[in-house]
Amino acid sequence: MDAAARSRAYAACSLLAASPHEQDPRPASPLLADAELATLRREYSALFEVGDAGPPLPLRASAREGGRASVREEVVRFYEHFHYTLDERHAWQPDHLSVQLEFMQLLCAREAQALASDDGAEAAAPWQRAQADFVQRHLAPWLPELAAGVARISPGSAYAEVFAALSDFVLEDAARLQAPGFGRCL
Repeated sequence: MDAAARSRAYAACSLLAASPHEQDPRPASPLLADAELATLRREYSALFEVGDAGPPLPLRASAREGGRASVREEVVRFYEHFHYTLDERHAWQPDHLSVQLEFMQLLCAREAQALASDDGAEAAAPWQRAQADFVQRHLAPWLPELAAGVARISPGSAYAEVFAALSDFVLEDAARLQAPGFGRCL
């Protein structure tokens, strides 16, 4: 899959992992009816929103790692280095899965732009290395565990299918990004 297609895939993944209370997932899933959206909202709340004992499954990296501030600080440093700014609505949750997927979308889009430039592979290499580093540090270690948790808590649900597919996509992309010679200028 080329960089532009991967960018579009990460954008769709970001929409699907976002709260359907805040963002409408229908652009990523255009066949979704209003009744199905209501069901998704209920399922999302049951799986990921804070209740008396906290969320059954965290969609924020710092929550999954016991609230370690360093996880949040590390993703913020990535964002700042690559000039990715969060709007006011998402600034409080820079380590939310949907935000991290949106960041990957940006890195892939920049890779596609670089590949289209006169410098091509040489200009794209830093963007590819950034993707590989970010995926290995922040997405690949977490998503299989999250997908397994969703499948355990809500077997057969739309979110079980979405997070299984999302995990598979990210792990496949991580393997591609780690392939020998990828992201290195010859």
